[in-house]
Amino acid sequence: MFPPGHYGMALALYAVVGYALLSRGYVRDALSGGGIVLSYTLFPDVDGQFEFLVHRGVTHTLWFALAVGVFCVLVVASALPNRPRREAVRGALWSFFLGSFAVVAHLLADVLNPWGVMPIYPVSPALYSLDLVRATNDAANYAMFAGGVAVATAAWFAGRRADRRSSLARRLYRRLRGRESVAE
Repeated sequence: MFPPGHYGMALALYAVVGYALLSRGYVRDALSGGGIVLSYTLFPDVDGQFEFLVHRGVTHTLWFALAVGVFCVLVVASALPNRPRREAVRGALWSFFLGSFAVVAHLLADVLNPWGVMPIYPVSPALYSLDLVRATNDAANYAMFAGGVAVATAAWFAGRRADRRSSLARRLYRRLRGRESVAE
């Protein structure tokens, strides 16, 4: 797929995660996580910049997804030592998830076209392809992008609505903790 198709797939898949976060009140985490996933979702196509890498080779595997997750942990590691241990571990796991998730979203978009991917190469040379649409099909790429935007928008409104309908116990807890005004 071309970038619009990859962005659409990443948005559609992340919408589930975003909804879960939004419905629990983690708006900042949902939005920043979505931005990170979108920024890393084209990372597997870095193989086009290097002559010694084959396109849809090692950068289009689950091993690369794990490596990108570790890379994301290293990127945020400079901020983690100053945090409490539990918060640092949570931040490291979250960054690992986001980096790996972005690459997996890329792989799933590439499975839709005839060239497919070999997700566990070199352990197995099995090629996975649904052969639904060619990667060069502009209409399919923009349709996937529009679909991803629609799903992400629906998740945003549904998640925000679920947050407003929080239980009486949750509202009372938030008031006691000073997170919510009394005039709700």
